[in-house]
Amino acid sequence: MPDVNSITNGPNKEAITEQLFVNDGPLEQDQVAQLRPSDPTLPIEELRKRLEEDNYLFVKNLLPREDVLKAREAYFNFLSPSGVLKPGTKPVEGIFDSSKDISCFPGIGAGSTAKNEKPGGEKGAIFVDRALQAHTEEWYAEDFCKHPVLLDFVSKLSGWGENTLHFRRSLLRNSIPGTHATSVHYDQIFLRHGEVSNLTAWCPMGDIKLNGGGLIYLEKSECIRVSTWLIGN
Repeated sequence: MPDVNSITNGPNKEAITEQLFVNDGPLEQDQVAQLRPSDPTLPIEELRKRLEEDNYLFVKNLLPREDVLKAREAYFNFLSPSGVLKPGTKPVEGIFDSSKDISCFPGIGAGSTAKNEKPGGEKGAIFVDRALQAHTEEWYAEDFCKHPVLLDFVSKLSGWGENTLHFRRSLLRNSIPGTHATSVHYDQIFLRHGEVSNLTAWCPMGDIKLNGGGLIYLEKSECIRVSTWLIGN
């Protein structure tokens, strides 16, 4: 077990030198910083303290890598009939065929559509249909989302123990190079269900670079939620 002080005790102020973008344009370097990493084997009291302080926990290597890559391979195998993958590459690599029109492969949950229609229109029908159907496939809905390591970690972190319930609604996102990312949102509203005490787990299905479509968290955003709740009530 690592020493508590061996993992930084404050926000990670290491500079980010790569240019990062959101839908509205580039982010300035003084607008972004790296999340504070937490080793999942730290004492549970320390992890709870960090969750209370930062309102997030950034943990790596919690899920077995082989299980994550197995789900990743299954996902891209499932999407392959849409032509999204580069010929001659392995599905687990998830390499986009850059010769294709990106409008045929819209991101799930990224951007709006007229009259609540499917994104991508007729051109993206195969990709969108399979991306949506993937949510109910056993390799994702059962094996990945209900991974015993994840559920065990949450039950201990929250203190809910055997009363921990798995939230059935999930969002399996994809990010094609050059397409819009998911807009700024608050998970409680975005998921449209559940209590404010829910814990949301964002689990990348494979390695992700800083500029490769990862997650951006608004620092101290819990204060915004609390103030909004007070105003509304």
